[in-house]
Amino acid sequence: RESSAGTSQLSRRAEAMPSTASSLVALASSVRIASRPTLVLVHGLDSSRETWSGTLSALLARGYPAISLDLRGHGESALGNPAGFSAEALARDVIEATRAHGIERAVLVGHSMGGRVAMRAAAMEAGAGVESCLFSAVVIEDMDLRPRPEAPPISEELEAVCARFEALEGRRFATFESCRAALLPFYADEARVDSWRGTRVRQQADGSWWSDINPAAARLARDRVLATDDGFRAWEALASLSSLPFSLHVWHADEPGTVCALEGPGSVREMAARLPAAKVRCFAGAGHSVHNTAAEEFVEALCGVVDGQCQ
Repeated sequence: RESSAGTSQLSRRAEAMPSTASSLVALASSVRIASRPTLVLVHGLDSSRETWSGTLSALLARGYPAISLDLRGHGESALGNPAGFSAEALARDVIEATRAHGIERAVLVGHSMGGRVAMRAAAMEAGAGVESCLFSAVVIEDMDLRPRPEAPPISEELEAVCARFEALEGRRFATFESCRAALLPFYADEARVDSWRGTRVRQQADGSWWSDINPAAARLARDRVLATDDGFRAWEALASLSSLPFSLHVWHADEPGTVCALEGPGSVREMAARLPAAKVRCFAGAGHSVHNTAAEEFVEALCGVVDGQCQ
């Protein structure tokens, strides 16, 4: 009986205690399931994701999910095989990197040369239709369709320096001075190179200096992206569709800061004429890097684009 009574008491006690599962309480955290599309920010020539640091901070403070990417050969991304460097390869990198981050709906923003990459990525995704297309909006920041000049010829000595930069670890230097010396032959503006210290050329935890700036990638970008007619071809591919699965925005800086032609072949006006669905906007008083020279207005505009996809 004692054994029986003891068992009975344990049973009653067990019945009075809630199960582990039912006693759990869901906890709030800083993680949010994105109800808005994620902004994917792509930099331009001689740049890296660092250029978007202020934009990212402002967007995240307002609750808009965003990431920035280093294009191949730029920032901390590997160059890969130089023979495969092209607008299509860069665009495919961006698409796959976006999906690899678990992003299902994105607003793609490309600045300058990154705008050309965004045009190609938009053309690649547009044919997928609304249900499958990764992008809900695409923003081109200060880039038109005109081919730019190819990179100028360089000496065999500088070719050897470029070869160093092709390797990922070739962008690491013992001192800022040694990095500066390697960059100056390609960028004659000493003040510009010095301005990169602490941002695009920065010291690492081990004391070495890392260069986001890569002359080898810059030369490839000039020759294989900016100097080509890929902008025209991507825009024509978009214009050939009966409708676009995303909203398309062409934003440009004000004169004299803009690198866009406002009139003539390949100009902003021609872009709008060929593709009337594109929404053109000039940021008054802004320089080429609209996101840095008209930061508040730019972020406000980006939030408006995102909000437009949530209605």
